[in-house]
Amino acid sequence: MDKIAFNLQEPDLEAIRQIIFERLRSDSRWEQLDSMGEGYSEYVNYEGGKSPNRFAFYVLQVFWQLVIEGILAPGKNGYSPSLPWFHVTEYGKTVVQSSVSSPHDPSGYLSRIKQKIANVDDTIMAYLAESLNGMRRGLPVASTVMLGIAAERVFILVSESLLNALSDPSEKKNFEKLLGRYMMKPKLDWVHRKFQEIQNKKVRAFPDNATLMVTAIYDLIRCQRNEIGHPRETPPNVTREDAFVNLQIFPRYYETAEAVRGFFAVNSV
Repeated sequence: MDKIAFNLQEPDLEAIRQIIFERLRSDSRWEQLDSMGEGYSEYVNYEGGKSPNRFAFYVLQVFWQLVIEGILAPGKNGYSPSLPWFHVTEYGKTVVQSSVSSPHDPSGYLSRIKQKIANVDDTIMAYLAESLNGMRRGLPVASTVMLGIAAERVFILVSESLLNALSDPSEKKNFEKLLGRYMMKPKLDWVHRKFQEIQNKKVRAFPDNATLMVTAIYDLIRCQRNEIGHPRETPPNVTREDAFVNLQIFPRYYETAEAVRGFFAVNSV
């Protein structure tokens, strides 16, 4: 396991968040805050001097953030109901076990996307960051709306690349006209049918999962956003777990969409 760098001269709370998650994944017996900080030694690569007790002070700040996010809670059991004992909540167990790049670790989450995608779109990443912040602050409705906008931007980029790759002038003209309209559903239906047509022809190098990972997932995120993005008689009902799952799905959606765009950049269809 590679240790995570931390500079006491320039404390980075996002790095501490990553360290806490790493320890939670690696040490299931960790149930007590360590005021001296020695328990973090195998996870931290100290830069700018080593001071475990100062590090433990910063850990406490992030600990309370994770309490607010519903991942950790004070107390171990009925016999040790308060700090320094703590426990991982049921929701927290899902978060900790989910993946290395959890939506509750925004720096790691966004870094993973940048590692997978050479030239990320700034607009997509901006809305995605807002969605991550909304979920962490207990605002699942806002998180879902922001993620929906990011997903729509991904779909628009894919649609534009498909338009440029169309070889039939009549088909290209019709699709260009469709893209100029406001409604998204007809555009989605058109792209979905075209993707299926390409896949049925077994075109070499076209991603096998394009229809599922691009059009189907976008439709899922789009529908959820539409349900809460317009005033209704009943209040929106989106849980923290819903927002978390949507954010887990998004990276694969974006990565596959970029693979499709890469195909259209060098192939006519």
